[in-house]
Amino acid sequence: MKKSMTITEIAKEAGVSKSTVSRVLNNKSDVLPGTKERVLRVIREHQFQPNAYARSMSQRRSRTIGVVVPHDIDYVFQNQYYMEIQRGILKAMTKRGYYALMLCCRDMKEAFDAVLQKRVDGLLLISPLYEHTPYINELLEHHVPLVLIGKSPASQQVYQVCIDNYMGALSAMQYLFGLGHRRIAFINGPHFLPSSEERRRAYLDGMARQGNAVLPGMVREGYNSIDSGYQIANQILNEFPDVSALFVASDYMAIGVLDTIHDRGMRIPQDISVVGFDNIQMSEQVTPSLTTVSQQIEEKGRISVNLLMDLIEGAPTPEGRVIDVEAKLIVRDSTGPVSSRQPDSPWKTHHIAL
Repeated sequence: MKKSMTITEIAKEAGVSKSTVSRVLNNKSDVLPGTKERVLRVIREHQFQPNAYARSMSQRRSRTIGVVVPHDIDYVFQNQYYMEIQRGILKAMTKRGYYALMLCCRDMKEAFDAVLQKRVDGLLLISPLYEHTPYINELLEHHVPLVLIGKSPASQQVYQVCIDNYMGALSAMQYLFGLGHRRIAFINGPHFLPSSEERRRAYLDGMARQGNAVLPGMVREGYNSIDSGYQIANQILNEFPDVSALFVASDYMAIGVLDTIHDRGMRIPQDISVVGFDNIQMSEQVTPSLTTVSQQIEEKGRISVNLLMDLIEGAPTPEGRVIDVEAKLIVRDSTGPVSSRQPDSPWKTHHIAL
């Protein structure tokens, strides 16, 4: 028996696309007879067998969806973002008669193996990382119905439900500029999240368009926790005491920033303004309530589930693979006009690209 081949190798040898091989395997009628015979000849020559997952799916459905989160379970259940998005997921699944199998693991190979063992009908991957790209492409090659909640540089064939992080962050910057703020520092999320790069780019572009300087140390990276925000805000305010506003790439870090400012005896927003990102429930419960960019978290979960169900059930799906959910600026009490004690002009130095 010849060595096992992948669909990619079958397609290459037959001189067709992977999707054509898939249509032949699924006995679709929209393949030309000559093309179909060429693909089948290669399949016969190599004694190709569809993978176990595909065979099981052709036989029956488990009505179970794998929900993959790239963090350990303690972090997931302490994080309001993941709790809120799971609420949207579970509500939508219940309405359509599906169950959820939670997979809390950063290693996508572990998730992939679990999919084959548990025979779930499809996968939702929340907050994909750069390192997940080869596994995402492998899942697609194995015809696993897959939807990503968040941006990924993976194959353009995968559906991605996300917000426009760049425009959401830029709207926050423009709002601060409208209040007269020019000396704005930025606390970003982890560099391994694609969303962090988009938010960072919006901050830098916004500052550049206003002719504002970005000094070394004004852009720092945190880890989406209250403690991280607290520590980094202290570092920034020690080095740049005349900052008039802080834009923070997650609400958790922004809440830590609020704590830092309170502990330093400063007033919010009279002395300094703070803007977060996410609009988790806690953002409206803190004092002062947090101005933030809403990701419409629960709505993203609902849209993702319905899209995945349509893929599984063969229902029509959107032609475009990126489904954008609008990012909305939510103005609350943590922002206000630049203080009279703060200069309303930028630092007198040139812009530094970070």
